[in-house]
Amino acid sequence: MDIDRLIRNWHNKAPEEDYFSKFVFEYLAFIAFLSKKKFKNESKDRCVIQKLKQDIATKTAYLRQIQNSKELKKAWETIKKEFDRIPFQHLNGYPWWNCSHLDVNQQTAQEKGEKKGVIHSLDDWENMIEFLYLVRNNLFHGQKDTEDERDQFAVEFGYKTLRELVELLLEEANQ
Repeated sequence: MDIDRLIRNWHNKAPEEDYFSKFVFEYLAFIAFLSKKKFKNESKDRCVIQKLKQDIATKTAYLRQIQNSKELKKAWETIKKEFDRIPFQHLNGYPWWNCSHLDVNQQTAQEKGEKKGVIHSLDDWENMIEFLYLVRNNLFHGQKDTEDERDQFAVEFGYKTLRELVELLLEEANQ
């Protein structure tokens, strides 16, 4: 299987659809890249996500991209504002906010005490990645409604911010 072609095909397919479909296609490119190219030794999505949260080079490049792109910066500011107003909730509670450790039990008291379900700032890499992963979880597990305004918001802005991250990862791989 040509994994590079597979990743590019999912990435190229994403802009052709509605935001729910766009997010799914983009996420497929994203997770294929992470699990097949960047973190090949990890088999579980959660481990891949936590490793990405710890990836300083990608974090630095993406945060720089946010500062250099008016559209991307505005998208994250919009997400931050919305979830400051009403934090992103998970049905069964959710321990992974404010956590970049491989084991959620390694969180410090300060990390555990920070407000959950929000993007704290435009350099809150860990929670930006968690936001994208939660949109994926909620969508893939049938908890996103195409008619719900807040779900539409999360999926649309999830796609817009994820697309830029996938672009960055693909550029990174080509260097």
